Amino acid sequence: MLGFYRTYTTPFKEEIPALVEDFFLRVPFFKRFLRFFGRYLYTEISLRKSKKLEKITAQHKRILWIQWVDSYLGDSLMDLSSRILLQDKEIDLLTKENVANIYQNDTIFKHIFTNPEQCNSNQYDLLIIDSYRHRSLKVLGKDLLQLPHITLYGYYNVNDFNRLYFSFFRINQLLPTKYSENNIYKIAKPLLPITQQDEAIVSSFNLPNNFITIVIGAANIERNFNQWDAVIDKIFTQHIANNIVLVGAKNSIIEAEKIQSNYPNKIINMVDRISFNQTAQVIKKSRLLICADGGLLHAANAVKTPVMALFYYIEPMVRLIKINPSYSLLDKNDINNISVINIIEKIKKLENKTR
Repeated sequence: MLGFYRTYTTPFKEEIPALVEDFFLRVPFFKRFLRFFGRYLYTEISLRKSKKLEKITAQHKRILWIQWVDSYLGDSLMDLSSRILLQDKEIDLLTKENVANIYQNDTIFKHIFTNPEQCNSNQYDLLIIDSYRHRSLKVLGKDLLQLPHITLYGYYNVNDFNRLYFSFFRINQLLPTKYSENNIYKIAKPLLPITQQDEAIVSSFNLPNNFITIVIGAANIERNFNQWDAVIDKIFTQHIANNIVLVGAKNSIIEAEKIQSNYPNKIINMVDRISFNQTAQVIKKSRLLICADGGLLHAANAVKTPVMALFYYIEPMVRLIKINPSYSLLDKNDINNISVINIIEKIKKLENKTR
């Protein structure tokens, strides 16, 4: 049926963590097929003058990578980090404005665009299109839509899967000379630029040695854990760490100030004081990161700082990676059902594992 299997089957042979059966249970067949059929027709019409390729070859020197649909920082990091496999190419990125800043000064992306009109089709040999969705294709002008293309996800539409491993295995599949599966697992991690200026700014805060970083707040309420004060009490009373650095976004400023007031000499509050990339540098300097599922979890994976992560509903295997030590706790009903005692136990196990 027009390749409907592509909505739930990866285009490569390697297996990745993906909740396909859960996807089937949550979304009825008829709804899935109608969604696919609409995308199929739109894609066939939109890309009728574009040749779909199965390999990225030596003749593809200038590439425009389009990531327009998934604009969360974490999703973006997972999707785009496989660019490390294309270091011999000149690659520009077209993405949403809210994620573009984290790729400034990137060593692989030469130019970052947030408006399709900034992209000159004459400068490119190939497009990498994130997926065959209306939102990805409709923003592109007719000149760009005539360029040869490959697609990262195509029609793949499973809700929860390990995007990082999908991206790496998909780009690897398109290369003339492939890495082995084991080698991909050894190198696959988020790729996040941290500049010398970022390092200098973080260094200016004179952070203590041997601290733990905790992320306060969340992008949405389902991931917002509200017992960090109790976790921090246990960390200090059980002498797990002498200092904690709090990081997070603007929506957690009040909570962070309240927590810091309990331990003014032991807690450094950096919530909403530094950029995402600079926060990654703070995490890099810390012993471990404790957080709920979110963008900074992937920043920790980028700098290979061990992670103790809390999850609501989403299985940890679709977020965590093999090469960074991690433990996790999951509650499918409410993230705040996760016990503080269990969190402390996992922190201790992680500390023992990474010594």
